Amino acid sequence: MQTRYLIPVIAITIFVSFFRLGSVTLFDVDEAVFAEAAKEMVESGNWITPTYNGENRYDKPILFYWLMAASYKVFGINEFAARFPSAIASLLLVLSVFFFVKQFRVEKDAFFAAISLVLSIYFLAYSRAAVTDMTMTLFITISIFSFFLSVNKKRYYIYGFYLFSALACLTKGLIGIVFPFCIAAIYILTAEGLSGIKKIFSLKGIILFLIIAAPWYIAEYIINGEDFIRQFFIKHHFKRYTGVISGHKGPVYYFIPVLIIGLFPWIAFLPAGIRNVFKEKDRLSSFAFIWFASIFIFFSLSTTKLPNYLLPAIPAASILIASGMTVQNKKWRQYSNLFMAIMSVLIGVIFLISKRYLSKFGIPDTDWTLAITATMMVIAIISFYSVFTKKKLHGFMAGLMVAFLLLLVTKGLPIANRYLQGTLYKYSLYAKERLHDDEKIITYRINNPSIIFYSGHKIINVGDKDELITFMKKNNHAVAITKITDVEVLKELGFNLLGKDEKYAILERK
Repeated sequence: MQTRYLIPVIAITIFVSFFRLGSVTLFDVDEAVFAEAAKEMVESGNWITPTYNGENRYDKPILFYWLMAASYKVFGINEFAARFPSAIASLLLVLSVFFFVKQFRVEKDAFFAAISLVLSIYFLAYSRAAVTDMTMTLFITISIFSFFLSVNKKRYYIYGFYLFSALACLTKGLIGIVFPFCIAAIYILTAEGLSGIKKIFSLKGIILFLIIAAPWYIAEYIINGEDFIRQFFIKHHFKRYTGVISGHKGPVYYFIPVLIIGLFPWIAFLPAGIRNVFKEKDRLSSFAFIWFASIFIFFSLSTTKLPNYLLPAIPAASILIASGMTVQNKKWRQYSNLFMAIMSVLIGVIFLISKRYLSKFGIPDTDWTLAITATMMVIAIISFYSVFTKKKLHGFMAGLMVAFLLLLVTKGLPIANRYLQGTLYKYSLYAKERLHDDEKIITYRINNPSIIFYSGHKIINVGDKDELITFMKKNNHAVAITKITDVEVLKELGFNLLGKDEKYAILERK
């Protein structure tokens, strides 16, 4: 069936996800470590156990590495290829949200759900990142959609529930099982009580799940045994939830500011959408609320917290936001627009003030912050206008968000990349020229996987001076990269300074 909104949805999503996708180098730590692991998979031909720096990497299951490695085979080993799986997953995610909402509501609501998802910082960040999160979110989302369709449309959709849950399990681990099944169980219990719980289970579906998900886990256990169980399940699943991994700790309210920033400006309509859940008792809104609240509460109670943890809840939030954008209650519409206006002013002021501080951090090009400030002020003016006239101006907001994201992609992102990664990229290429094929780079008290990816050399990650002394007794020639604060330690051991900036230094001992 033809649809008037489909072309704009596809066009905007392609712009946000693919425009200048490979224009900046990989960011440390996550992007670079996934890209390097997939690179080693292609080079070694080991398609079962991912490795990083030549050692087994158990952080995530295999599917995303396969997707990235396949992208390398097609496009070559580069930044575009590393990010391509996430960009494709983001396009499919938006289309799935659009067509799913269209099954239960008018097409305009489906358009609002898709646009509020795409035109956000959350989507911009993860649709263009060489990490598992967007792919995992796609599979979890389609799995949850399939369950809802199996209950409210045709029973055979239950096989999609198990199929995509299995793919999510192969992408991120147990989360791929926990979220779809818990959300389905909570929804069916609230909608139909215990008598409806049987609708979740299907023997054929379970067999389908095991056929897809189990072989890799079994193969990995056969090959690596208890080490796989200890690292993959205990460390990266249970300890990540109950303890702090890599210093990523946050308070219980951590995800509230993350949501406000990540879903700006559309977050202003989320309260109205949640109100509709209890006011109108719509099946789809109730389902979306259970989905969103389950993930939000789950990770709010987790000890380890990162912004990407909440990504599987964002499609549900977009459905609720779309409901809030079409709310008929004028007071709630005014509240939403007023909140949007205030937030726009605050963000505009922050970018205006940042101009002064960015130059102090060695970032000379700051004029783009004025353009963002101007964009935010226009959004604020339109929002205030909507408060007093009670008119819906969502189209203008969408256009301004396109301009805002365009500024981030063309100006903000490259500048941030040069500041964070520029020196390391240059040093990595220098080390690549100076070292023989069998030599390794010393990284002293830093963890930057991009060095391995761009230098083509393995690293020796040294954590203290004694460990460095032990290594140098066996090696005369070495190139080391470290923070500027540790340069003197390496100089004492015969290293000569080759280059430095405000953060990093490269040294060599012959």
